[in-house]
Amino acid sequence: MKRIYFALIALVTLFSACSGDSYNSLAEGESLIPAKKGINFRGSMTGASRATETAFEIGDHISVFAVRPSDDIKLELESNYADNVRYTCYGSYFDTAEPITLPENDTKGLAYYAIYPYYHGMTDAFVFVVNEDQTRHSSYTKSDLCTAFCAPTTDKTVNLEFNHRLSNVVVKFSGDNIANKNIRVELNNVQVSCAANINTNIFEGIGEKYTVIMGKESTNTFHAIIPPQTTYKDQVFMTITLNGEEYELSLASDLSFNSGKQIVFDIEVTDTAIRDLNGYLTPWEEEDPRFNEVVPEDIEEKLDDHMPIYTGVNPPIIEGAYYLNPFVAVYCEDGGFEPGYEVMSEYIRFSNQNTANNTLDMAEYSEYGNGHLEGSGAFISGSGNNFTAFFNTNGTDTGEEGNTVTFKTALVISGTKASDGIKDLYYAFVMVEKNGDYYGDFMEEGIFRVFKDQDGLSVKTSWNGYSLSRGVVQGLLNSMLANIKK
Repeated sequence: MKRIYFALIALVTLFSACSGDSYNSLAEGESLIPAKKGINFRGSMTGASRATETAFEIGDHISVFAVRPSDDIKLELESNYADNVRYTCYGSYFDTAEPITLPENDTKGLAYYAIYPYYHGMTDAFVFVVNEDQTRHSSYTKSDLCTAFCAPTTDKTVNLEFNHRLSNVVVKFSGDNIANKNIRVELNNVQVSCAANINTNIFEGIGEKYTVIMGKESTNTFHAIIPPQTTYKDQVFMTITLNGEEYELSLASDLSFNSGKQIVFDIEVTDTAIRDLNGYLTPWEEEDPRFNEVVPEDIEEKLDDHMPIYTGVNPPIIEGAYYLNPFVAVYCEDGGFEPGYEVMSEYIRFSNQNTANNTLDMAEYSEYGNGHLEGSGAFISGSGNNFTAFFNTNGTDTGEEGNTVTFKTALVISGTKASDGIKDLYYAFVMVEKNGDYYGDFMEEGIFRVFKDQDGLSVKTSWNGYSLSRGVVQGLLNSMLANIKK
């Protein structure tokens, strides 16, 4: 057995993430016919809403408490308007056979607390226990604890924004032949019980310490959910078994696992050993901070209204070439193309995807055109089969009049990986800045256009375009010019 000291060396800004998660299926004989009366709820999803998924599943249960408005809204058992009502997910909303109803002639509304997962006897303060063996997907997701609060409202359909309350630990391996290596990851000396208080929003690990076996999310990624707690210097925190050889990892300094945060450990391995270690903190399934480096902040929310943006740090492998046809306009902020207008079809290729830091390269070409396109800032986010790739691009165009236009654009591509290609691929252009557009041929700065593959499947294809070097986007410029000109 080998002992390795691990230093957490890179930190990024921390934010809470909004989420829910799966609990259990419908009880035997329980109907999936919603009540459609009284108050029902919708889960508000601002990112990846569950530990590894993008939405609640049909049959998931949550606990809902209703509280009358006051100067200090909090749960006080036996004086609440409604206690621990079990609501069930019916797809796009939660309902129940005996829903909460507003008081007659009520004008102030009710405040709501919600907790995932539901269990009988839920109160404002309770102990939640995660699974020690999280190798099965269900044992991992059932270890997630999420809560939501909604201020007083008289709405009959209430939006709930869920937040992760525990800490997610992710271990990502890089190196040759990862798929052929036998890897097992355990977290040592961790508390599995969490004291939770809904009124104070305090969630902290308590009790004895155990070993938690991490689940395998993908070929190179393992994950586990643990209560907020601190692991201390020199304590064996992680055991990695690599092809039968055990490695004990200890921390060079104390490390806190905080509520709603995710810690990612990147580990590089060779055929026979662990070679390099580093780690960093990220928001749990929040937006990758590099997004702001590609797309201006004031455009982010507007863009999200017209195409999916998949966040998270565990995107699928999407390397390969794809054909986007028919390629149609979805939304043009400047009215450049009407929705449904068919533009020039595209071939795109993703390559050199790095699973350790979620970077990749891209090239594109169409059936005609001349020019050159270079870009940087290529990275990918997402989870499960859903992904969003982001690229900075810089280009030039010389018109018939001899004037040269230089411009910087952002490309945002979203889709869902499938066995035969990419489903529901969306492709957005954002004009970040331009110079020399004397004739006003190009989109204005700050304007964006969104396109998609209309038939819902961008099929895999062979690549006949240009090769490219790492971190550089190369291709034929005119394929893009046609879509960003007026």
